Amino acid sequence: MKPRLVSWFSCGTASAVTTKLCLSKYGATHDIVVARCIVPEEHKDNDRFASDCAVWFGQGVLNLASTEYASCEDVWRRERYMSGVGGARCTVEMKKAVRWEFEKEWHPDVQAFGYTADEQPRAERFRQNNPEIAVVYPLIDAGLDKEACHAIIDRAGIILPKMYRLGFNNANCKGCVNAEAPSYWNR
Repeated sequence: MKPRLVSWFSCGTASAVTTKLCLSKYGATHDIVVARCIVPEEHKDNDRFASDCAVWFGQGVLNLASTEYASCEDVWRRERYMSGVGGARCTVEMKKAVRWEFEKEWHPDVQAFGYTADEQPRAERFRQNNPEIAVVYPLIDAGLDKEACHAIIDRAGIILPKMYRLGFNNANCKGCVNAEAPSYWNR
């Protein structure tokens, strides 16, 4: 039985390139699942990007979703909390809790995340806060930043997700309650 690896695909270019690198490096030695946590508030173009990437990966994307909450707005209404020092509650319920549930069911041996070379401190915090998870960071190992990931996606002939084309730094939700920069809200 091969070790199990899950590559967490968020419809961002970094997670797409992470997934492609994992499939190339570990495809012969690991059972690999490409998993995406669906958040209804994300731009609908993320579905097109996921479909294009699945063709590029040569493998489908497993769509996961919260069984408890229908949307971020549902989380905010029921939890009576949007975002604060600890981050956005919708991220916990719509992404992290979904990931935790998947981990319990599938028992991955290794998990891949799309932290870029310029996010090493963030990746190290994740490793320290989750010592039970064996992680790989292919972009950090390869020295790739977000701009390099954009270029790789462009060379693959895949159109960037709409949120990037609108000038945002990430392909996450429209009106992300965790966004702090005035430039984000000006867009």
